[in-house]
Amino acid sequence: MKKILLLTDFSEASHKALEFARSFFSDTVVDFHLLCVYPVEADGFYSPRHVAETVHTAFISQLRDMVTELRKQPAIDWHTFRSSAMPGKLIDVVRQNLDAEAYDLVVIGAKKDGTNELFGNSATTLIRQLNANILVVPFDAVSKPIRRIVLAIDFANLKSCKLLCPVKELASLKGATLTLLTIDTPGKKAIRLEREISIRQFLAPLEPTVARLQSSDARKGIDDYLAGHSVDLLVTIPKHKGLNDILTGKSITRSLAYMPPVPMLTLYDDGSSDQPRLIEDLSNLDYAL
Repeated sequence: MKKILLLTDFSEASHKALEFARSFFSDTVVDFHLLCVYPVEADGFYSPRHVAETVHTAFISQLRDMVTELRKQPAIDWHTFRSSAMPGKLIDVVRQNLDAEAYDLVVIGAKKDGTNELFGNSATTLIRQLNANILVVPFDAVSKPIRRIVLAIDFANLKSCKLLCPVKELASLKGATLTLLTIDTPGKKAIRLEREISIRQFLAPLEPTVARLQSSDARKGIDDYLAGHSVDLLVTIPKHKGLNDILTGKSITRSLAYMPPVPMLTLYDDGSSDQPRLIEDLSNLDYAL
C-alpha cells in the first residue's frame, strides 16, 4: 500500500492535484491523507484562541465535505481517504507529518503563488527543504494513463542506483516507456561507460532509451526535449539546494517546479552511494580488507 500526503488549500490547483493523483494511482492501493495547512491571523476584537478554534472548525468542515464527496464518486475500492487541518507554516507542518508517519510521496498542485521564479513558491520550498519524494502537478495537467516517463539524469553524478527504485516501479506498473535524458553542457564531467551499464543493469528488465542532447545549459536542454516530445511524467533528482545555487541559477529542478511544463516527480537524494570507495592509503590495505 502507498501512503500519500496530499496538500490542499481548496484551490483549483489543489483540486487538480487530487484528481491527477487519483488517476495516477488508479491501479494501486493508496491511503490518501488530505492535509490543509493554514496560518492563524490575529484579530483585534476576538481572542487568539477564539480565532484559532473558529478557523480550525471551518477548515475541518471543508475537509469533511471534500472526503464525503470523494466517497460518492465512482468507487476505486483500493483508495481510502482521511483528512486533517493544522495551523502553522507549511514547511514546518509537513515536516511534522513526515516525522510522525512514513509517506511514500508528497503531492502538491503547482500555482504561481511566489514572488517570482527566483524566490519560488510552495512547491519549490518543499523540494528544497523536505527529505521526501514530491509530485508536482501543473494546474493544467490532464488525468490520463502514464505511458511515457522521462528521467533527467546526470550519469556521472548519480551515486546510488537505489534512488531509481520509484521510477523502475512506476514504469513497470504502468507498462510505460522510460527515457534517460542526459544533457551535455560545456565543461560537463565525462561519463564512465561502466556507470551507465550499471544503471541499465539496475533498471532491468526495463530497457530504457538514452537521449543525449547538447545545450548551453541543462534547463534549456530539458525544455527543448519537452518541446519536441510527448511526455507524461518528468522525473528529476534535485542536487543544488543551497541559497547560492538558487541565486546563480544552478537549481534546475527548482526552476522547473515553479511552473512545471508536465507533471514532475522529484526524488530525494540522501547522499548515499553504492559505488566502491577508493582506498587512498595502500599501507592500510590489509586492514581495509
